Amino acid sequence: MVSTTAPAATAAPSAPRVVSKLNPANLVTASRFFTLPPFVWAVHNGYHQWATLFVLICGLLDKADGLAAKIFDCRSTFGELFDAITDGICYGFCLIVLAAYGWAPLIPVIAVIGLGLGNSGLRAIYSKRVGRPVNYKSYAMERIVAYTAYLIGFATGEFEVAFYFWLFVPLMVIVVLHDTKRMLVDAIPESAS
Repeated sequence: MVSTTAPAATAAPSAPRVVSKLNPANLVTASRFFTLPPFVWAVHNGYHQWATLFVLICGLLDKADGLAAKIFDCRSTFGELFDAITDGICYGFCLIVLAAYGWAPLIPVIAVIGLGLGNSGLRAIYSKRVGRPVNYKSYAMERIVAYTAYLIGFATGEFEVAFYFWLFVPLMVIVVLHDTKRMLVDAIPESAS
């Protein structure tokens, strides 16, 4: 008896999926920068509720970009790095504005900005260790970024913020030290290489 079935086709290895840098998720991420000028306007004019609203919109857009990446299947290393950089720029800028207008204590803001810049430098070193651009995943740092947004919201909401800002500094020091060990000393996880 002769077989009439065709031999099974072997699947050719597929090339890595290329995602354009100009995609819906990255556009949502970039749109966060549009919240900064009205934030400055609100703080400059003493409009606490408006300032809180613009920080809230910035935070919601931070969550929406991940959702857009899932819906449109456009996750990329560039998008992850762009999101992390945008977090630092947006929240760092808001902290500087709040400190400049006296809505937040200056010394903790300087410490937080310095720690954030140090963490960014460590992430660049980690990328060199891995051998390619990669976003270092840190659950603790994600929580610190969220706490930063809460601090900004506390300041714009006219809460007494000195205690919370001073409490934030040692928490961020602990997280940066922990991540430093993981980025510079620990073995590189297989998923990153």
